[in-house]
Amino acid sequence: MENQEEANTGQHSIKWGIILGLISIIITLVIYLIDITLLVKSVVPLISLVISIAIIIYAGRDYRSKLGGYMSFKEAFLHAFVVFVVAGFLGVLFNILLFNVIDPDIVPILVETQMTNTMQAMETFGGGSPEMMDGMAQGIKDGYTVMGQLKGFLWVLILYAIAAAIVGAINKKKNKEEEF
Repeated sequence: MENQEEANTGQHSIKWGIILGLISIIITLVIYLIDITLLVKSVVPLISLVISIAIIIYAGRDYRSKLGGYMSFKEAFLHAFVVFVVAGFLGVLFNILLFNVIDPDIVPILVETQMTNTMQAMETFGGGSPEMMDGMAQGIKDGYTVMGQLKGFLWVLILYAIAAAIVGAINKKKNKEEEF
């Protein structure tokens, strides 16, 4: 029975990861069509994160109901983490295609926008040297390469684990009758 539940956890979380990944891709495409520089504004990723967490909470509750209304923290955490990873991986694949195949001409625009935002923030704290700014610009540009996207995905796995722990805590529900 436990293996059956684990298989169902995998299937359910992969399904919801694909759904969330496709939603993320659609959001990115809409932003691309409206104004690509919105991708590097701090509010858009924050809104996207809130939407993602809401979808993952919903997916976790859906899975919990399929389990009979109860789910351990471990099951809730693993479910949420797999959804995050699948959705994130699909998003990274799309971003690699967008920034390196579909429209590589947008990378300098995004780098310039990020540098402008960074310089405005740094002016508040006293500014930075030209060498530091050049290095930062190159680092931002490298982040849009295939390797940069893949490295970024590896770092974001840590954030996914933290978010999955939060979602897991929200979605877990113990069966009081089975505790004794």
